[in-house]
Amino acid sequence: MFSSKCLMQFGILLLLMHFCDLHSTVAHEGHDHSHDTAPVTIERATYKHFQSILSIYQETYLTLIKGESDSIPVLAQILLDTAGKSIETESKESGRHMMQHIYQGALRLRQAEDFQEIQEAFATISEAVLPFFNSWPNQLKSNKIKLYECREHEKYWLQPQDILPACPYASDKMYNCSDIREAGEE
Repeated sequence: MFSSKCLMQFGILLLLMHFCDLHSTVAHEGHDHSHDTAPVTIERATYKHFQSILSIYQETYLTLIKGESDSIPVLAQILLDTAGKSIETESKESGRHMMQHIYQGALRLRQAEDFQEIQEAFATISEAVLPFFNSWPNQLKSNKIKLYECREHEKYWLQPQDILPACPYASDKMYNCSDIREAGEE
């Protein structure tokens, strides 16, 4: 009796969330996304593009932690193309807004002229996807990634779950991040 009543209430909650016109708090550059409460949602067709974006993002991340930049323009162009397709397929406002910010970050990444600009553009992309994973933390595990934060520089990034944490913003020996934590840990 108890479990069927809970399931029915959960179903009603899901239906209400689906049919209510909720205005999501979405990614804005310079905006602290760690406290956003409204979920960022995307369509199923967009999710396939989003998984491609995450794959390209991870390749970009691995390139950055190696201190390389030769393949960055190519990766940025692939991100631009994929985010552009996502903008076209996404009908939900919060999802489209997130994809637009990924697109803008990828454009900055493609136009970056030095390693610091590359890192800043990568941080913009990281900031754009953060609200999605704050809304759906189970997606981290589903995509075999972890969300980390360099607390000294207040920057986040996603990385494969099977490697040790490495800050993509600390490529220079003078610019170090000694306080890396998985997001959500204290």
